[in-house]
Amino acid sequence: MRRTLTCIVLLLCAAGAFADRLGDWRRDQTAIEALLQQKRYAEARKASVKLTNHMLDRMAADDDSGKLFARTIALRAAAEDGLGNVDDTNWYRQVAKALDPQVTLPAMTTPLPAPMAIVLAMEVTEKPQVIHKRDPERPGSVNGGAVAIVRVVIDVDGVVRQPGIVNSQVPAASYAALEAVKQWRFRPAKKDGKAVATPFNMTIAIH
Repeated sequence: MRRTLTCIVLLLCAAGAFADRLGDWRRDQTAIEALLQQKRYAEARKASVKLTNHMLDRMAADDDSGKLFARTIALRAAAEDGLGNVDDTNWYRQVAKALDPQVTLPAMTTPLPAPMAIVLAMEVTEKPQVIHKRDPERPGSVNGGAVAIVRVVIDVDGVVRQPGIVNSQVPAASYAALEAVKQWRFRPAKKDGKAVATPFNMTIAIH
């Protein structure tokens, strides 16, 4: 009986600590929003990266954590927008939407990228080939290993665009996989000898 009561107390303490953590993250997001309103974009970017890393190490695999995490990534996109980093703005707002399709994106001046002419994988004569890759870093909140299946577009320059998530065990694993894939470079797909953009699914193991 005493052991059962001890377990219950420990669970209640853990739940309270996690609720406090969510409150801290919300306050951090409010502070980042204030920096964005003040056009202190470099500081907002630094704060959003710091909060992202903190959440990666401590978040739980639940909806509340996932939604807060997606919001943090959206704030990162807004900071990149203020700094004029077009590619990073587009990348992180697409990652935020991939993590949570209902996430509210801050106002941004960077236009959405124009639709690419995409050739389906079944239509290419040469598939894209990896020429540079980086393994993902395992977030502290991912115990053991995890697998994420991500979907991207390899453009005609071999750069990874339009990040999406096909399947993943936890948001932290999805983000870690996409952060690694963002730095991959490819020999682009070809159709009849001409480089083309094509969708590409990747299964990323996080150890």
